[in-house]
Amino acid sequence: MALGRDALAGSWIHAHEEDRGGERVYRPSAYELPPSRGRDALELHADGTLVGRGPGPADAPEEDGGTWEVRGDTLVLHLAGGERVLEVVSVDPERLVLRLVA
Repeated sequence: MALGRDALAGSWIHAHEEDRGGERVYRPSAYELPPSRGRDALELHADGTLVGRGPGPADAPEEDGGTWEVRGDTLVLHLAGGERVLEVVSVDPERLVLRLVA
C-alpha cells in the first residue's frame, strides 16, 4: 500500500478498546470514545510536523513535538525520544490502524 500524507494528516486519538493482536487503533479526535483515564493522541499536520500527547505522571497530559513522514506503507515519527516506525495496517477517514515496527 503506497500512502500519501493526505490519508494520515489529522488529529487521531488512541481507541485502546479496539486494539487487537499488536495493532493500535486510532479514531479522529471528533469520534465519541468512552471515558478513559488517559489516551494517547497524534496530531499529524500536513506540513510534516506533529504533536504527540499522552498521560504523564499523575495522569497529567504531556506533549511531545516532532516531525513525521511516510515511507512506503510505514509512518515514521521523529520525536525528541527517538524515531518510531509504525506499519500502517489500514487507514480511512474514521479509523487508523498501526503496528509498531521499531
